[in-house]
Amino acid sequence: MMTQSSGFVIRGKHVFFGVLAMFGVVIAVNLVFVYFALDTFTGVSRENPYQDGLAYNEVLAARDAQRGLGWQGDVSFGSAGAGEERITVTLSDATGAPLSGLALDGVLRRPTHEGMDQALAWQELSPGSYSAAVVLPRRGNWDLEVVADDGRNPPFEMKTRLWFK
Repeated sequence: MMTQSSGFVIRGKHVFFGVLAMFGVVIAVNLVFVYFALDTFTGVSRENPYQDGLAYNEVLAARDAQRGLGWQGDVSFGSAGAGEERITVTLSDATGAPLSGLALDGVLRRPTHEGMDQALAWQELSPGSYSAAVVLPRRGNWDLEVVADDGRNPPFEMKTRLWFK
C-alpha cells in the first residue's frame, strides 16, 4: 500500500490568491503603460479642434480656390554648413512661370516631439525660389508647412514631410 506524503496541498484559498495576484500584475502593468502614454504625448494637435471642425467647410472652399489657381510648389533641402540646413521652396503658376514677390510664412514642426517648432524666415533667392536656413535640434522627420500669399489670390498652402539624415 502506498502512503501519501503530508507535503503542501493546493487549496481553494491558494488558487484565489494566485488569480488575484495575476490580475493585480496585469492591472499594474496596464496602469504603467497608460501613465507613459499620456505623459509622453497628449494627443492634442490643435488648440481649438472643435472650432476648427465647425469651420471646415471654409477650409475646403479655400482649398478649391487654391487648386483653381494651379500653383505648384517644389521643396528641396540640404546642408548649409556650420550645422545649418537650407530649405528651398520653388513656386510656379499654372503655366510654369515662377511666382515672384510672394510673402512666405513657414514653420518646421517635429511630429513626435512638442516644443521643437522652428519658425522660418524666407528670402527670395531668384524669381520663384525662396530659401530659409534653420538649425535643427534633432535629425529625423520634420513637417514643413508653408503659406505663400501674393495679396490678391487665396493664400497657397503647402505641407510636406522632410527627413533630415
